Amino acid sequence: MKNNKAKPIIRLISLLGRDKLKVALSFIFAVFYSVTQVAGPVFLGQSITVFANGMTRVLRDEGEFPYNQLIFSLVLCGASFVLNWLFLLLQNYVLIDVTQKMVYRLRLEIAEKMSKLPLSYYEGHLYGDILSTLTNDVNVLSLNFRTFLIQIADAPIYLLLMIVVMFYRSPILAVVVILSVPVSALASKVVLSKSQQYFDAQQNILGELNGIVEENYTGFDVVKLFGHEEEDKAIFRNTNRKLSYASEKALFHSYLLTPIVTLVGNVAHIIVLMLGAFLTFLGRIQIGDIQTFLNFVNSISEPMKQIARLGSVYQSFISAASRVFDFIDEKEEEDLASENVIAENLCVSFQDISFGYSKDKVIINNFSFDVREGEHIAIVGPTGAGKTTLIKLLMRFYDVIDGQITLGNIPIKDIKRTDLHEMIGIVPQDVWFFEGTIAENLRLGRAEATDEEIMISLEEVGADYFVDLLPGGINFVLAENGVNISAGQRQLLAIARAFIANRSILILDEATSCVDTQTEGRLQKAMAKLMEGKTTFIIAHRLTTIVDADKILYLQDGDVKEHGTHKQLMNMGGLYRKMFDSQYI
Repeated sequence: MKNNKAKPIIRLISLLGRDKLKVALSFIFAVFYSVTQVAGPVFLGQSITVFANGMTRVLRDEGEFPYNQLIFSLVLCGASFVLNWLFLLLQNYVLIDVTQKMVYRLRLEIAEKMSKLPLSYYEGHLYGDILSTLTNDVNVLSLNFRTFLIQIADAPIYLLLMIVVMFYRSPILAVVVILSVPVSALASKVVLSKSQQYFDAQQNILGELNGIVEENYTGFDVVKLFGHEEEDKAIFRNTNRKLSYASEKALFHSYLLTPIVTLVGNVAHIIVLMLGAFLTFLGRIQIGDIQTFLNFVNSISEPMKQIARLGSVYQSFISAASRVFDFIDEKEEEDLASENVIAENLCVSFQDISFGYSKDKVIINNFSFDVREGEHIAIVGPTGAGKTTLIKLLMRFYDVIDGQITLGNIPIKDIKRTDLHEMIGIVPQDVWFFEGTIAENLRLGRAEATDEEIMISLEEVGADYFVDLLPGGINFVLAENGVNISAGQRQLLAIARAFIANRSILILDEATSCVDTQTEGRLQKAMAKLMEGKTTFIIAHRLTTIVDADKILYLQDGDVKEHGTHKQLMNMGGLYRKMFDSQYI
């Protein structure tokens, strides 16, 4: 596992790899973009000056109109605008390419990490949190990192060049243009602070209204039964009226922002025009400079806003990057086995094992039990007894704290997890299928299985009866988690998948707990076929499903309280007998 705890920004830069040169190239494009962004209005103003001076000269009969000079100025102006567009296009193209490649490498690293994390990580974190990190945070990182690279290059250079040109042309007009920005920002802040109050109120009241609608909908029959319709209507009308008022105020103040900002801009335009005309009359500036400054009035606020937003953009992608890198830095599942060790016989031995998900809460304490090859062992007991935990330890999803589990007299910690998992097949209670054909899902058991082998497995477990009726048969497309077939059919397909895998050790994890008794009978026959010749562990709630097991373990608080055959345990009249009687008497 990589133990890289460097700052996120350094790690992001390292992910750029060979593309660092492209980033440097994008900064060069940014410089040229900023230069042409400023040059365009300057050359436009110069063209106006040439035109105005030329017309004055002609009208006064002081010479010819300077066509060549005007054409040259217009060509420079047009070239500036075209090059400005081109450099912006190139900069965005390069940075999109760079950031997408970076995200591609990051997703590969995440995918690699996911397969190496222990089960405890996934069981200890909310599904939504993990999904948010792997999708939303990566997308936020991609977008905001690119935005940051663009704005940190463009905005400061553009603003600096604009200010230099303005002060070079006219310090007085430069001050007027620059002051228009804080005045506009102050006016915006006052309006936004007021509108934010109403937007907050709007959201709160909307949540209240949604709650009222949900309550009325879910409890419709009760409301109807007790004749409470009029009272509920009154509550709804009152809340709806408050929502309408808050929404009206919020929208009014929100739309008020644009006229105010426009007004400030128009005032700045008027001042620049009047003061510019006066300075032109004094000969301090050229007439075209007025147009240049008017363009800068419209443009100067944008780079200032971008610079102001850089902090929040930086924090946004750094925060997302931190969460992604925290995931990548999670402790990986350790596998101390250095060689491929294959157990020749499949007897299983639990030797004084102890385990707890936390050090202060031991679930299984000094558990010992031996299973001969080919035996069918049923594990029963109340919820929280440690049944599923015991199976997870056998599959090495967790490692024991004390003691050891052996397979064929070889400690399973000396067997690589991949090798161990190739010996074990499982039919879980909650069957998982991806969106794909039945054949594709069954090939999870064995990728090279042919269509003929798949059909044989379906026949062996008695699943062919319904698969043949589906459109396309084994090519019928299952929805995610197989929601477009019944629970019993899903279980039969899970048994068929285990049949194709043909593993030597089999785990049946409450495989019939969620089906009706008729379907249960069909599943029992399928599982009996599947268990032939295999060392099998059965976790069961319905005790009638395990009466033929070679041994039954009754677990409670992580200890074996009783063990024996069904007949022996019933004759003992202990905990197993009480559980059995509670279900069927």
